[in-house]
Parts: sequence; C-alpha cells; structure tokens
Amino acid sequence: MKSTGTTYWTSPNTDATNSSGFSGLPGGYGGESFGSFGSYGSFWSASESDVSNAWRRDLGFNYSFLYRATANKKGGISVRCVKD
Repeated sequence: MKSTGTTYWTSPNTDATNSSGFSGLPGGYGGESFGSFGSYGSFWSASESDVSNAWRRDLGFNYSFLYRATANKKGGISVRCVKD
C-alpha cells in the first residue's frame, strides 16, 4: 500500500511494493500536533469507532503491515480522495 522507493519514505521503506495501487505517502501522524513526516502515514477510514473517535490506518517506513488504531475526530489525519 506504500509508494515504492525512498524519494518520499525514510529508508528502508520495508516491503513497499504498491501492489494494491494505493500509493500511500508518509504525511505523518496527525492529532494535537503533526510529526514524523517521511516516516509514517496515517489515513482516516470511513468507519466511526465511537462518538469522539474514528478508525485510522497507519503505514510506516520500517514495517510491512497496515496498522489499525483509533484517533480523535478533532485531529488532523490524511485522507485519500478518489474521483468516481
């Protein structure tokens, strides 16, 4: 799900193949403050966890899996827009 190479991602960008076509970029973690640009990317999902939180998906430069966690809806996290 990650874009390949280290132009945007911190090395080693483990197991980045972009076989899904998502091309995730490392926009960092959102929340109270932003950080980790180049190393991690968090993306909102469309699913609500509870009244204050929604699910997010995280990608990282040093792991090959997609991590799932919750984030406060007031935080700033990347979105992916798809033209229909």
